Amino acid sequence: MPKQPHYTMDIVGEIARYDERDMLFARQDLLRYFGPESPQYQAYFKDNPIKERYHQSLSRKTPLGGKNCTDEPMFRAQFRWIDQLGAEDAVNGEFAAERKTFSEQSAARKVKAIARMYGADLVGIAPLLQQWTYSHVGATAGDQPAYLPWGTPIDLSHHTHAIAMGFKMDQHLLASAPDFPTLLATAQAYALSAWTAVRLAEYIRQLGYRARAHHFSNYQVLAVPIAVDCGLGELSRAGYLLTKEFGLAVRLSIVTTDLPMKPDNPRDIAVQSFCENCQRCVEACPSNAIPAGEKVEHNGILKWKLDEEKCYAYWHVNGTDCGICMDVCPWTKPPTPFHRLMANLASKQGAHQRWMVYADRIVYGPHKPAPNPDYLD
Repeated sequence: MPKQPHYTMDIVGEIARYDERDMLFARQDLLRYFGPESPQYQAYFKDNPIKERYHQSLSRKTPLGGKNCTDEPMFRAQFRWIDQLGAEDAVNGEFAAERKTFSEQSAARKVKAIARMYGADLVGIAPLLQQWTYSHVGATAGDQPAYLPWGTPIDLSHHTHAIAMGFKMDQHLLASAPDFPTLLATAQAYALSAWTAVRLAEYIRQLGYRARAHHFSNYQVLAVPIAVDCGLGELSRAGYLLTKEFGLAVRLSIVTTDLPMKPDNPRDIAVQSFCENCQRCVEACPSNAIPAGEKVEHNGILKWKLDEEKCYAYWHVNGTDCGICMDVCPWTKPPTPFHRLMANLASKQGAHQRWMVYADRIVYGPHKPAPNPDYLD
């Protein structure tokens, strides 16, 4: 078994593999793609009537799509092709019969360089811990032959390593949160993350090794803890990965493989102590989904537990995803020399972190959405 890496988050108990069918978006897909009369819907919600009522109530609220007739096509054009890249023959495939052999150091160097060339802003490598793999398929683009059937058991036991890639979001679009441009920022980052992941997985298969891409339309792994393992950042109070380079404004994709590579180490950038002193995302969250109090144990991990249902319900009040927590985070600022200096200071635990939060309040004040770009008028 791979050696457990050092964590900046506290593992205090046994971690059970997560069933993707329990994920909020997967449950919403049961209503959106399968429908109440489908056997998948009936099988899941028979034992979860409270969750069924929650998702039925969302279906009566504002759909995601912006505020005018030209908005929705902008992000649908992105997500349609992300779904195409989620098909099994895109994320997975046969590997070459002839296996190329080279050192673990060389493999890591090559993979990282190719990932960056394909579009990744951040990339790291770690042993794949099976506790971060889903147990069953839940979220798909419907009951389509191109995807594994809903409820299919997941087995990645032959994959030994994970490559985590981070893709920065457009901060000019994100600054309009919670208005429609935040959805465009999300779609753009997810589109690039999917395109990069499927190409990197194919490159590794051409080397003669197993490789599977995991992105927005077809994950079989939990991206955030794997990204923590790979040294991209830490889990934040808001529930997202927080990176030193881009704050919360980053989206993730993963490639799992049996290619031996030299792993990176998890990074301690003092996010836990910073988030203890900072309540910016808590104060700005319109749905009160981000906890203000202490960490709690959830599936063996001591963490701040986001209330996903409150968060997602607000999307359907607002008509688009939110993103306020990302934009208001003191780490999520344009990468100017001054901000890089501040990020270096913030990533060291100490009393100065409290003063940095205070300074952020004074300089930036409460969240104010930036004007939409002209082409969204």
